[in-house]
Amino acid sequence: MNLLSPDQIAALLTPPGAGPVYLVGAGGCGMSGLGHLLLDLGCAVRGSDLVLSEEVQQLRARGAEIHIGHDPAILVGARPALVVYSSAIRSGNPELQAAARLNIPLARRAVLLSALQRRQRGICVAGMHGKTTTTALLAWALQKLEADPSYAIGALAPQIGRHARFAGVTLRAPGSTPAVDSGRWFVAETDESDGTLREFSPEHSIILNVDEEHLDYYANLEAVCREFTEFGSQTRGLVVFCADDERLGAMFASRPRSISYGFNPLATYRAVSCGDSGAAGASGSRFAVWRGPERLGEFEIGLLGEKNLLNATAVIALLSELGYAQGEIARAILGFHGAARRQEEIFHNRGVRVFDDYGHHPREIEATLSALRALGGRRLLVAFQPHRFTRTLHLAGEFSRCFRAADKLWLTEVYAASEPAIPGVDGEMLAKAVRAQGQAVEYVPNLSDLNPSIREALEPGDIML
Repeated sequence: MNLLSPDQIAALLTPPGAGPVYLVGAGGCGMSGLGHLLLDLGCAVRGSDLVLSEEVQQLRARGAEIHIGHDPAILVGARPALVVYSSAIRSGNPELQAAARLNIPLARRAVLLSALQRRQRGICVAGMHGKTTTTALLAWALQKLEADPSYAIGALAPQIGRHARFAGVTLRAPGSTPAVDSGRWFVAETDESDGTLREFSPEHSIILNVDEEHLDYYANLEAVCREFTEFGSQTRGLVVFCADDERLGAMFASRPRSISYGFNPLATYRAVSCGDSGAAGASGSRFAVWRGPERLGEFEIGLLGEKNLLNATAVIALLSELGYAQGEIARAILGFHGAARRQEEIFHNRGVRVFDDYGHHPREIEATLSALRALGGRRLLVAFQPHRFTRTLHLAGEFSRCFRAADKLWLTEVYAASEPAIPGVDGEMLAKAVRAQGQAVEYVPNLSDLNPSIREALEPGDIML
């Protein structure tokens, strides 16, 4: 395959009149975000996906031609200058194979994102957990601070509008190169799952955490840490890292221009919850931040839990280093309520509250259950669909213990996420592992069968996740 580097992509897309960019799997959050960025730059966008999703409909509404199903004849007919795909698309995909046969330039999703970010002042948000929320909060805050940033967020963010935007672009005549304001910030969520983190070389970066994750790609945790170390070395300016993560401390504490944050008393920016739980009622958290011996002041966010408090502190640390005052930052982050499927309340009445969350790693699940426990519901009921066979296999022990805060638990079948099945690894296996830890669980193989069971169990005062 003729895979391009970020520099080669930058040259290819100047001017945009060279031909459309074709997105294989255009409806994914990351891929659809690229579609929006390209459309902002005046590029023609074509592509395909297997499902007619909200993301596909948003792209179509802006003039992109996205068809349902992977049809190599449509790709060939589009005569694309570049074909882009994500790690969810396998090498045997018929459209990718057609592009390779015709020697059409190919690029991975992250490489195109890196090429686009290099046109402006890049800020990358990386980490195993919390990067979508943190990226959305940083983009939101910079908007409120009137910086009018570009951004690419890995999930829909209803408060912000569409989840990716290239700001500061002036379109000229068709076929000519657009004028891009290179002085603006470009905030991007950067994914480590497929080894493309090192494709980015931002001006500044926030690194939230590292963990034993994505072991379908990485040999072990040490390989994960090497990827993050390389990413940090390619950051030209500040690396803002969490001092509560010992591995990050070992990687970056001695790096020049590294700034730490966290609950750790040695952190440069130290967070302290206001009150026993840090809760400011049923919809947010209040906390204070200290910079060394100086108390910056109090802050409030519309999100629950210590992990989101840490995410917000990372944003506060970076914005402070960029020269914004405490009062400005506090006002900028106050109204933020999160991204889609991140502690998202999707239903409530006087008796029941229902939340949706994308957490699919044991540590994310524990953090989310702890945050919802703070709401004080009568019971916490949890339904979980395992995500990926490889993750379920490698982290089965952790999964068997991470639901202890649930008063009632349902498990359903594994969502494959394009992975082949692994014999013996399924939802029933995970349910047996949970029962072995002494916790009751109901295994419901089909998602469609969950609703009747949940409705029968729900009682006034319950919180359902």
